[in-house]
Amino acid sequence: MTAFPEPLSPDALRWKFDASEALTADGGKLSMETFIGQERAERALAFGLRMRSHEFNLYVSGPPGTGKYTMCRSFCERLACENPVPGSVVFVHNFEEPDRPIWLSFPPGQGAAFRGEMASLIAEIKESIPKAFEADAHDESRKTVVEEAHQRQREKLAKLEETAKEAGFSIQMTQTGMNVIPLIEGETATPETFEKLPEEERKKYDEARTTLTLPIADFVKETRALEKEARERIRDLDKDIARSVAQIPIDDLREKYAGSEKVLAHLDRVQEDILGNLSKFQPSEEPAAAMALMRPSKEENPFGVYEVNVVVDNSSLKCAPVVYESNPNFNNLFGRIERRAHFGTYTTDFTLVRAGSMIQANGGYLILNALDVLTNPGVWPALKRAIRNRCVWIEDLGETFGWSQGTIKPEPVPADVKVLLMGSPMIYYLLLRQDEDFGKLFKVKADFSPDIKRTPESLRDYRAFIEFHTEQDGLLPFEEAAIARVLEASSRMVADKNRLSAQFGDLRELLLEANHWAVEGGSARVEAGHIVRAEDEKRFRADLLDERLRDQIVEGNLLIDVEGEVVGQINGLAVLSLGGFSFGKPSRITAQTFMGDKGVVNIERESKLSGSIHDKGVLILQGYLGATYARRRPLALSASITFEQNYGGVDGDSASSTELYALLSSLSDLPIKQGFAVTGSINQRGEIQPIGGVNEKIEGFFEVCREKGSLGGGQGVLIPHQNVKNLMLRDEVVEAVRAGKFAVYPIRTVNEGISLLTGVEAGERDPETGAFPAGSVHGKVETELRRMYEDLRRHGRKKDDDEEDDEEGGGAPEKGLPAPPEPPPRPPQREKS
Repeated sequence: MTAFPEPLSPDALRWKFDASEALTADGGKLSMETFIGQERAERALAFGLRMRSHEFNLYVSGPPGTGKYTMCRSFCERLACENPVPGSVVFVHNFEEPDRPIWLSFPPGQGAAFRGEMASLIAEIKESIPKAFEADAHDESRKTVVEEAHQRQREKLAKLEETAKEAGFSIQMTQTGMNVIPLIEGETATPETFEKLPEEERKKYDEARTTLTLPIADFVKETRALEKEARERIRDLDKDIARSVAQIPIDDLREKYAGSEKVLAHLDRVQEDILGNLSKFQPSEEPAAAMALMRPSKEENPFGVYEVNVVVDNSSLKCAPVVYESNPNFNNLFGRIERRAHFGTYTTDFTLVRAGSMIQANGGYLILNALDVLTNPGVWPALKRAIRNRCVWIEDLGETFGWSQGTIKPEPVPADVKVLLMGSPMIYYLLLRQDEDFGKLFKVKADFSPDIKRTPESLRDYRAFIEFHTEQDGLLPFEEAAIARVLEASSRMVADKNRLSAQFGDLRELLLEANHWAVEGGSARVEAGHIVRAEDEKRFRADLLDERLRDQIVEGNLLIDVEGEVVGQINGLAVLSLGGFSFGKPSRITAQTFMGDKGVVNIERESKLSGSIHDKGVLILQGYLGATYARRRPLALSASITFEQNYGGVDGDSASSTELYALLSSLSDLPIKQGFAVTGSINQRGEIQPIGGVNEKIEGFFEVCREKGSLGGGQGVLIPHQNVKNLMLRDEVVEAVRAGKFAVYPIRTVNEGISLLTGVEAGERDPETGAFPAGSVHGKVETELRRMYEDLRRHGRKKDDDEEDDEEGGGAPEKGLPAPPEPPPRPPQREKS
């Protein structure tokens, strides 16, 4: 005989905090470095952050609100104090390749000092070089060089004049060049005089003139060489003067930065450039008005090549950097090259190079959100390249994809950074499966659990958590009853009496809201009622859709019966989730059975409104029917199951037991009590399996019953017995159960459920006869299935006879259901008590 299940007692519907569960010993105060119940994540973080290999970066996995960021930041800052402060990074002009700026590294804070020293150096040289050029000694040296060149030119000119005189010519120097004039009787001839000469005389002069071509060319060549030599000597004089002026301050910098070969090489190139471009250190002779009109812009500043662009200073740090980049787009993470507008065009140089978070975190830790990294264009491949090569390329996003931007390309900056990606488990496994580099570069996974076990230690830590935030956020003191209520709310958040929520962001939010209502009510302390009100107010703010659906049920637009009995009709329970708010919604499920051999037809599936999990539940239901009723004969059944008034789809297998109950009711013609709602999945053996959202489902049906005014004691919910540990029902439901107006039944098997729903024993097969009791649910179902089978077989025989008549008359034969062999005789049935 099938036993009817007993309803749960009120005490089984909700865990109540008992102060005796907590440790009596003082656990001390909670601090920002104390983390409750996340030992696995703590050990993973400690290992990954201390591991020196650049491949052991971390992926921090877990739901939001579990303290991922707080723990990561705390661990990183703790370990950062064990590491030295990284140096400053500056960019300077590359005199050999101007479009490829180079970086220099200095001790922390020294980059800014070097920038100031270079500015002072150039200012000093700009002032001292013109003064040195104006010195009397320098003027005398320049004049001496010029006079020597002029003297040698005069000597060569005199020699040329002598040669010309011998040929009958004189040499005249003019502004336009050199003139060769014939001499007639020792006097310089005028053009008129030369024309009066006989033709033969003129020809002699012309022939003699050709003999002077080579000497004149030699004179011009030697004169130019003398001028060039003079200029070089003057330039060398200027360089010597400038070197004597610049050498001392540059040597001072060389001595200060003697330990850096790269800085010394840069200082050498600076000196070479100064000595090679002395003209820009000399005062301009252009009029002041013209200078004002043509004042050079920033990019035309002739002294800009000597500037120093400090991209990372680190002078304010006391340990290694810990950087959280909240907006990891390409520029923020890897740096950018800015531009300035000038006469309608955009130009840039090394002074406009800016460092990103990756360079700023060099030598320390960089915390990123995985979803943000993956959704920003170009960031993920660039991040992998930076980690793999341990250096960062500062470039435009287009350069990463091979689109030439016509801009500068700074030298890659070394970056030794430990990267922490925070994200969901789904993103972790997606990357692990789709990106072969991910597993090589992020070898450590730190898993944050959404809940923790309820132990005396965890209860003590929760109390410390409440006390910590009471002090930290300036809240009113919490009474013991309020603390107990917070602990119970934590257990409800995870729907488990034996566990507590690890989503401390939500718990802190509850504390803040309860404190608000306490202050609003003029209370000096936060009481349990304030916690309850905070829960109720939060639910009220979010349950507009839930209220509208209940109104539709009460008004009769959505058909739900909570009283009476109906064959083939039952109340199923579903959970709807909208953001962070979930609520239960009852749905009417109906089943119709009739003669045929199509089996169970899932109308939701046929109309493409069901998910794959729901379809699987229906197929399991068919397996149960076959195993229970088709041992001796085929299951001659056609049935249809549907969620009435379902227009948005359904998924999940938690209604599979509900659908089976509706089928059994339809086959047995036994009505189901409409005051009950059912949830729970089944397996092919008829065992009820646990489901999710049990609290929301029970409360959803309870509220419908209350709204319809039908809490008369015949209402209740059937749940899987495994879900009893998940019950953390609201107070009004518990009180209704205590008053006998509502009930919650734990169900283990289909037999228990159908017995309770119909008020008729399910029945069990007699081990001797193999038959179900005649008046039991299964007995009635089997009798109906046998009748359907016989009717279908007779219909098949009649159909075969009709087909034979049609065949004789020329009609096409159709194949009917074949008649199986008759089963062996069985002994008479008897009921088993």
